[in-house]
Amino acid sequence: MNKGYIKIALTLLSLTGYMQNGAFATEHAADVASETNPAPQKILSEEFGDLACEDINEIDVAIDHANESSILLLKLSETGTDDYSTYSKENESKNIYFKKIGNMDIGRFHLTIPSASKYSDVVENIWDFNHTKKYDYKFIKGNLARVYSKYLIIFEKLNIDPNYSPLIKKYVLAAKVIHSNDTTVILCPSRALNYLGKIDDEPNMKEILENTQPIQTDIDAEEALIKLGTNIAGFVIKKRDDNVQVTYINAVSNLKK
Repeated sequence: MNKGYIKIALTLLSLTGYMQNGAFATEHAADVASETNPAPQKILSEEFGDLACEDINEIDVAIDHANESSILLLKLSETGTDDYSTYSKENESKNIYFKKIGNMDIGRFHLTIPSASKYSDVVENIWDFNHTKKYDYKFIKGNLARVYSKYLIIFEKLNIDPNYSPLIKKYVLAAKVIHSNDTTVILCPSRALNYLGKIDDEPNMKEILENTQPIQTDIDAEEALIKLGTNIAGFVIKKRDDNVQVTYINAVSNLKK
């Protein structure tokens, strides 16, 4: 197993432990999946100050990138796993798969949670960046850099690898995208936006978003992933008649940036 697969495996195995630790044991009254309208920008400004974006054009570009990423993750989750290798398969409800696709190492984790009533609870616990109470494993994390709504955020991540020089920072988009009443995609902060500035530069987020390569959503999902050529990760959560299906996808690029 190469380094990319090992990195994905550790993430997925940590995820397995998180899913088993009782995080979804309680019900919540609020239906997170129904909260489709972003908070008014005035409220965002009060809560996040200068980090809240009021530029409608910039917000539109961020939404486009989030939608494209969510469509890619959704399409990848719907492809078969016959040509994947199985890393861990403890039972039929919890499977981990791996595959090399061009320059990408891709891992998929499947989990079935009994009871369709847990759907909103699962979504809320994964999209947890603004919760005051955190579980040990956080999926949405990083330093806030831009807030478009409580479900569409840019994080700043600093590369602190002592073996890498110079020190760099990256900007990544995270989002919760509701595709239907029973399907939600959560984009984890994984795909780096096209930022070429220095570490102490003041970023122009609109320019960064406009210069970031769009994802081709009208072609085969695996072909689109190869063309993207960069990391992307997220959850596809689907409510079924008697359970909740969770698929986590973590694609890691082998290209040297």
